Amino acid sequence: MKKNDYIKKLFMKEITVLEEAVNYLGQNSHDRDEILQKYEELTHNYKRLLEITKKICTISDTQGTNLKRREQDIKNLLDNTSQGFLTFGENFLVDREYSSECGRIFKKRISNVSILELLKSENQEQNKLFQEVLGGFFRDCDFEDKVSLLAKLPVVIKINDSFINVNYKPILKDMSEQDELSLMLILTDITEKRKAEDEVAYLSYHDKLTSLYNRTYIENIEYQLLSSSNFPLSIIMADLNALKLTNDVFGHEAGDRLLKNMADVFVSCCRKKDIIARWGGDEFIIILPNSNKEDCLNVISRIRDACFNAGPDPIHLSVSMGSVTIENMESDIIGFFSAAENMMYSNKIEERRQTRRRIISDIEKVLYSKCYKQEDHISRVKAAALEFGRILGYEASSKEMSELEMLAEFHDIGKVAIPSEILDKRGTLSHDEWQIMLKATQIGYRMAQSIDEPLLAQSILSLRERWDGRGYPNGLSRNGIPLNSRLIAILDAYDVMTHDRPYKKRSSCTEAAGELQRCSGSQFDPELVNVFLQNLSTIYHV
Repeated sequence: MKKNDYIKKLFMKEITVLEEAVNYLGQNSHDRDEILQKYEELTHNYKRLLEITKKICTISDTQGTNLKRREQDIKNLLDNTSQGFLTFGENFLVDREYSSECGRIFKKRISNVSILELLKSENQEQNKLFQEVLGGFFRDCDFEDKVSLLAKLPVVIKINDSFINVNYKPILKDMSEQDELSLMLILTDITEKRKAEDEVAYLSYHDKLTSLYNRTYIENIEYQLLSSSNFPLSIIMADLNALKLTNDVFGHEAGDRLLKNMADVFVSCCRKKDIIARWGGDEFIIILPNSNKEDCLNVISRIRDACFNAGPDPIHLSVSMGSVTIENMESDIIGFFSAAENMMYSNKIEERRQTRRRIISDIEKVLYSKCYKQEDHISRVKAAALEFGRILGYEASSKEMSELEMLAEFHDIGKVAIPSEILDKRGTLSHDEWQIMLKATQIGYRMAQSIDEPLLAQSILSLRERWDGRGYPNGLSRNGIPLNSRLIAILDAYDVMTHDRPYKKRSSCTEAAGELQRCSGSQFDPELVNVFLQNLSTIYHV
């Protein structure tokens, strides 16, 4: 039976006794002798006592209810603080857990469990520290000494793969009574905060795109590198070729892919202890501890081989590199960085032609894969251009003939960035599609600029200019249009007209010649049209 129910029953019984006594006293048949007077007084006092007791019990019940409500409110508050609260005494057994967070942190009920067991980890030194400090805390010593002891304990520990911040709070009701001493631990899960801090720290020293170290990291450790344990120390500066070209032609997503592929090659060709960082936009630095000049050259060779063997994505990897080796600590590492960088740029200039040819070859292959008849078209225009140039008086080995041949080969290169569905569309292009197609010469211009061919770039840009000044993109007219652009425009138009296109059947040679004659003086240079038509059989062997 509950205590409150028992008290209520007892009160009801005593009230019944009181009522019987009062009724007895109210009967006139009794003499009011001295005993009766005493009995009357007793019952009167008893009545008062019961009334007072009833009030006290009522107050006690109210206070008990309020106390329970306050206790529940405090528990709810603690449960919603995302913190665990527990206390333990000299026996190290948890006597109470004050919030549900304790169960989440330890993944079990912890009442009467040893705090040493709960805080135990793989770190034996930490386990020993807890045992010594907590044991000392409950021994006889000044309160200030106890607080000093607690300061030796770690404030962040790992429990069940979570990082927990621990706050240690001594609880001492009476400074003179050791039995009253206990210790409260306030536990806060900071795992997510720790992850966020680790991520910020990671990003501050790593390149987000490639996951390599960044320049900030290298600058922070550059003087630490000059340690005797690292010598000989070699440095490689590397510059990724054609990044701008890739961004311009294929988009920045393809450029990012090129950077990540390059980073993967560096990682695959180096040791784990080597330091690889993205130094700038398209530049990388590789630091090789305990590597002499020969070791360094071997790494460079492995990188070149890996680039050569990697497939195009969208073009082959190509990188220019320069290196230096530091033999002792009496060195200026910044100066060595500069020396490696200068050598890299020098090598880049020497390798320019070879690099350019491979890049252009990759782009041509992409274009041919998008337009299956494009390769034949280029071959025909190129052969016709060489014959036309000879007729105009160009020497076979002259600079003019070389520039004309290059323009014939690359005049349509900007189409590589045009979607295949537009290039191969059967039927008339919409306004928006035509606007995309018009960008081909501008894209070709940027590509030629990227491979350091300014004259070629200008000639490609001017291919859609008209003799009457109504062309694009700059509205050039007459001799303001580069000669080679005017020449290739005629050859390109004739070849396109005399071969099948997705949207139109081919015209006869006579029909194509008539169309050139009709557009002479408006779209095309009239003098060049006349020369072309007079020598058509020689130029096209028809």
